Amino acid sequence: MQNSVVSCPKCGSTNIYKNGHDKYGNQQYFCKDCKRTFRLVHSKKHKFFSFPYPKCPVCGKTMQIHKIKKAFVKFRCRSCHTRDEIPTNLPQFVPLPFDSFKFFRFPIFIVLKAFVLYFKAVSLRSIRDSLNIKVSHVAIYKWILKLSCFFSILVPVDAFKVHGDETVVLFKSKKYYVWFLVEHDSNLIVAWHVSKYRDMGQVKILLEKFFGNNERTIELITDGLGAYGAVKILYKNINHIVVRLGQNNQCESKFSLFQDFVRAKRGFKNIDNLPMYVNSFCVVRNLLKLNNNDIARVICVLLSSITTS
Repeated sequence: MQNSVVSCPKCGSTNIYKNGHDKYGNQQYFCKDCKRTFRLVHSKKHKFFSFPYPKCPVCGKTMQIHKIKKAFVKFRCRSCHTRDEIPTNLPQFVPLPFDSFKFFRFPIFIVLKAFVLYFKAVSLRSIRDSLNIKVSHVAIYKWILKLSCFFSILVPVDAFKVHGDETVVLFKSKKYYVWFLVEHDSNLIVAWHVSKYRDMGQVKILLEKFFGNNERTIELITDGLGAYGAVKILYKNINHIVVRLGQNNQCESKFSLFQDFVRAKRGFKNIDNLPMYVNSFCVVRNLLKLNNNDIARVICVLLSSITTS
């Protein structure tokens, strides 16, 4: 938003700049002429629960949510920091409407273009230069994080022959494993999983993500990793075929693209974001495969999935 758009409601001056946010997240402005701080929007935060929040037993003020656990909700007073716990047998969360254009200053088409280019292993600064707008690479990084939780991969209903493999991602000298299931004919990623270990339990989680509630007879092609021995033990509807190391080309091609993406990022700053990155990578790569690497068509598909959700 440019300074010429917003004017001070007291003196009418346009010599203003942004001055942080209030406690409800509304943008604040500061007028350089009359030294007045003001905001254009006075909306309050949505409540996670529809019931009245408890009062502080010490000072009597309304408490706020501090942490949400599985068995209880922890409240805390902003003034005296007194804490209280309430069990979670309470009303359901109030659904929050999602407006796809609300969180970004720029058109959503530009934001989605940055999102697609990012998972095509283009660096943040290169994306910034290609967009021809005045935006920082940090803002683009925040766009990616906001959009990464909105999309999910679609599993083809006719996926009866899949390839499974895993690769290693290093973070502060610790190994993390990324697992893929790739459909044989379409070469689409149909399931993924991120784990700290490479054992039978992780193979079981990967296959459960693929099957969901629709178990069917499939053919699974893997390398000689011993963890895939869980397939014959746990699943009678899977024909497990073992190939030699380096001959599982369906998965190896996807992992080479994923490693290019990791190198473009120069590693991960926060390992907790790795599942979001992997999910978005799978979504973008599948859409590029289905749309013949046409970025404009991929953006249209992503935009339609946002506006119809």
